[in-house]
Amino acid sequence: MSTKTNNKQKKKKKLNRQLKKIKERSKPGQTKLLKKFEGSGKMKFIDPPDGIKMSAVILKLADPLLKKYGDNDNRIETIISLTVIEWNKLILPEDEQKKIHNITIDHLVPTGGDAEDFGSLLYISELIAERKKKYFLHLKKIILNYDLSVSNGNITLNVSSVPIEK
Repeated sequence: MSTKTNNKQKKKKKLNRQLKKIKERSKPGQTKLLKKFEGSGKMKFIDPPDGIKMSAVILKLADPLLKKYGDNDNRIETIISLTVIEWNKLILPEDEQKKIHNITIDHLVPTGGDAEDFGSLLYISELIAERKKKYFLHLKKIILNYDLSVSNGNITLNVSSVPIEK
């Protein structure tokens, strides 16, 4: 068997595995749409051109929080969501970051809210910013959407992102 044929078979198997995973996570209405795309040959999965998967970036940033506080699925979802919010905030110019930070605090901490809640959000914000500077200083991608599934501590995270001008 030639190398070219072998590579095509590997790619086809990989695509089939990816489609199966998507089908397993899809809502009933989405399955019909997936079958339509599947049959058309128009559905194509690509790895990021720069080789950096934003799902791995988010999990790396959130790692210490997940280790310390990720003892239930709800907390894991909250940590990942806050990490995505912080990532996108940190991509913005500094003056915009402050506006988004204030909006986030106003939204997540109720008026007259607990100082502990406020402190927790500041801690998370500072930790994510520190880790971004340490590990991903020059990575400039904005997260457009993400799909998160958590079951018994097992995390499945798919992230849609686009590079932005530096």
